[in-house]
Parts: sequence; C-alpha cells; structure tokens
Amino acid sequence: MSGSRSLAEHAADQLAPLGEVTIHRYFGGWALRRRGIQFAMVMDTLYLRVDGAARPSYENAGSTPFTYRAAGREVVVHTYYTVPAEAIDDQAELCALARAALTYQPTPNRRANGASPTIPPPGRPSGPPRPTGHR
Repeated sequence: MSGSRSLAEHAADQLAPLGEVTIHRYFGGWALRRRGIQFAMVMDTLYLRVDGAARPSYENAGSTPFTYRAAGREVVVHTYYTVPAEAIDDQAELCALARAALTYQPTPNRRANGASPTIPPPGRPSGPPRPTGHR
C-alpha cells in the first residue's frame, strides 16, 4: 500500500478554503495537516479522521476504516475512514467533512488509533519489569 502524492495534492487544493493545508510523508503515504493538526491521510485513498459520533454517518455512506497488516493480522483503525467517493471532487462537501475532522480530539484515556493505552497496575511503576532474585 502506498499513498499517491497527486491525490494528496488534489485534496489539499480542494481544501484551500480552510486555509493552508500542508502535506507530509506518513508511513508510506501522506498526512494532511492544518496548523499542525493531522486530520487526513492518503494511503491507497483519502481518509479523514472521525470520532465515534461521526462514524455511523461514514459507514452509512459506504466508507470503510483504514486497515493494514502487521504481525500476520489485520489491524483496523477506527479513527480514519475513507472519504465518500462523491465528496473528493465536491469542494464544499469535502471542506465540511474536513472541518469536522479538525474538531475531533481523542479522549484522554484512548490512543489516537482507538486502542486502550497500556497502564501499569496501581503501585507498580511504568517501564520494564524489575528483575526478581536475591542480591
């Protein structure tokens, strides 16, 4: 899977009404940022960041979450969904979706990819386990 620079540039052009949208390399694709906030990425297609409230409307429009393979399994990232095909060339619709993506903030106890963070049990420091044994 690799991202198309030309698609990233097209999306940035379409999003010009939002102000400056910058394009950066991102894991074999491209990240789109506005004022340092990543709100979209281009891998095999354009994905926008979504939150739990927006997810059903994306799914109803036929959008799918970003997926990739790691360690022999498929990983599903529910914070990025494909942009509905008709919105890519509809500047007003794409800008409306992007504005919503820019407002999404992950909840404090969740990672940006939707996974739960690893939190050590109470009373145990974070970091690698301490060796057990006699001195």
